[in-house]
Amino acid sequence: MTEAKSTGISKTMFIVGLIAAILASSLVSAVMVTQLPTTKGPKGDKGDTGATGATGQTGPTGAIGATGPPGPATVFAQWDVHWKTLTGDLQWGAEVGTSKFSPTFDYNYGASQLFLGYDDYIGFEATMTVRLQRNGPVSFTIGCDDGARFYIDGGLWIDTYTQGSYRTRSVIAKSLTQGYHTLRLVYYEYVDVARVTFTCDSDILMWNP
Repeated sequence: MTEAKSTGISKTMFIVGLIAAILASSLVSAVMVTQLPTTKGPKGDKGDTGATGATGQTGPTGAIGATGPPGPATVFAQWDVHWKTLTGDLQWGAEVGTSKFSPTFDYNYGASQLFLGYDDYIGFEATMTVRLQRNGPVSFTIGCDDGARFYIDGGLWIDTYTQGSYRTRSVIAKSLTQGYHTLRLVYYEYVDVARVTFTCDSDILMWNP
């Protein structure tokens, strides 16, 4: 008996062909994907700011610098006082010594001695330099028992050069300008109690050179 010949495709060949077809389809898909143009999507919103980091440690303190040169010393005004005896007709006699007064003062001697044992027939001539850092007016006040005269830069501003009980006199010097000025105070004690005072605007009594 003769076996009939098969005219169909074998099973093995069918499987091989199927695999080849699948590979070819995948290759075509990959090529198509790579050829498609790449497009960017819209930019997203900015994210929230992150939390602030912790503060770092403080660095070490630097070394102290060298001490600078000293500034100018403050100058304080004061009276240079020359004491003199007084004659019965109110004339100056001999100079008996010198002293210093603070820029403002109130020396209420009463009936006690004024200088070197003298309680009567004694007086002084005193000068003091002041500095105005502004223009006037500047106020001055003197008080005396017995008599006194007050000068500014050689000009007489207060004259109460007579015997009498304690009284005060004031003046306002409007014409004084910035700079240095010389004050002069003349005082005498005749008899009985004695007192002499001086005050003025404090801002003219100290300055830096």
